[in-house]
Amino acid sequence: MSMSFIVACEGGKRKIAEILLANNEVDVKYTDEKGRTALHYAAHHGYLDLVKLLLDAGSDMDYEDHNGETPFYFACLQKQKQTALFLLEKGARTNINDLQGNSLLHLTARSGQKEIMEALIQQGSDVNLENNQAETPLLIAASWRNRDIAQLLLDNGAQVNSTSKNGDSPLIIAVRAKNPTMATCLIENQADVNHTNHAGESALLVACYDTNRALTNLLVENGADVFTTSKEGLSPIWYACANNQKEIVAMFLDKGIDVNFSQPLSGDTTTMNSYLDWVETANSLTITSAFSFNHTYTYGGESLLHVAAKNGHLSMVKLLLERGAKIDIQDESGNTALHYATSAGKKDIVKYLLEQGADATVVNTKEQKAIDYASIKGFNEIAALLLSFNSPAAKATPAAPTAAPAAGGSITDKKKALLDLKELLDAGILSQEEFDKEKSKVLNG
Repeated sequence: MSMSFIVACEGGKRKIAEILLANNEVDVKYTDEKGRTALHYAAHHGYLDLVKLLLDAGSDMDYEDHNGETPFYFACLQKQKQTALFLLEKGARTNINDLQGNSLLHLTARSGQKEIMEALIQQGSDVNLENNQAETPLLIAASWRNRDIAQLLLDNGAQVNSTSKNGDSPLIIAVRAKNPTMATCLIENQADVNHTNHAGESALLVACYDTNRALTNLLVENGADVFTTSKEGLSPIWYACANNQKEIVAMFLDKGIDVNFSQPLSGDTTTMNSYLDWVETANSLTITSAFSFNHTYTYGGESLLHVAAKNGHLSMVKLLLERGAKIDIQDESGNTALHYATSAGKKDIVKYLLEQGADATVVNTKEQKAIDYASIKGFNEIAALLLSFNSPAAKATPAAPTAAPAAGGSITDKKKALLDLKELLDAGILSQEEFDKEKSKVLNG
């Protein structure tokens, strides 16, 4: 009959429970296969009258089921406020943890039960107790967007910069939950806006992941560092630029970020040469396929304009140039934005850069011009485009691609004319026969 009694209590059938108790047909301490008593189920469903009846009949108020959960825990779990407060009044044990290490404060932080949390805190519950993931109740409140609960915890000594096993702080959690209200609350309570988790991610970088302008602006206004770099080599300014987040990049620039800011030089010549070999062979230069050589090369001297060109964002290139970016700025490898746009096959960006006066004659540390990348990658249209804008020889027609130097011309003039002809041959503008003919003119000039 004891199992029938549990079923009756779970269903809220008080009369049946009273009859069984009056006739001494049941043991109120009897447990089912999960280790739960009738009181667990009555509390779970908030049947306060049955809870009182069972306690009067001798039920163990603090009996733990197989998961270590008591009737009071069940009442809190199901937000049965009246039942929970009654059990607390009767002296229910509050230092309970489930198998995940969650305390009752963790539980009420998640469910937003402010009144029960206040009662628990008054009875001495530890507001900074950690569960198995090293999460405090404040971290749980931030994750579940319960601002009032978070403020209550902070008012009672919760550590605003506590961290989980992953190193996430309440602020990072709030930003990940896309909650400006919670983030504001935490910042007003001295949250560290530049804290980074174990992956090196700051709250600002997380906000950039979501292209969240409201949170990005809030964090920057409160001193967030746009250059803090994660272990993957990502910083907020770099990530926003690489992902074409024009409004966010414009906001960073409005806040005083130098449009020509560049990564520090690494001085690693060996790795840099390997990097240049990669640029020549890579199918994609975007941030998602970034070069990594033993994780040591950090794109020394790379500027925002380089990043925009590598990732093929014409609108970002336009924004940066409009804001004063140096069009021919070189990174540590000597590459300009034009080098990268050419190597990536971004004809629209190459054309725009040339229209804005980019110098196609700049060479990198391997003495390569942008046109060399076009030749290596087989981008004939880009090669022709580069020559048409910047090469003196481009003014010549295929029939007469370059004027032969005057008789008695200097060796220097002849050498230059031959180099110009070679560029036209490499770009496919001249045939071999035309090249040989013009070469003969130069040499016999």
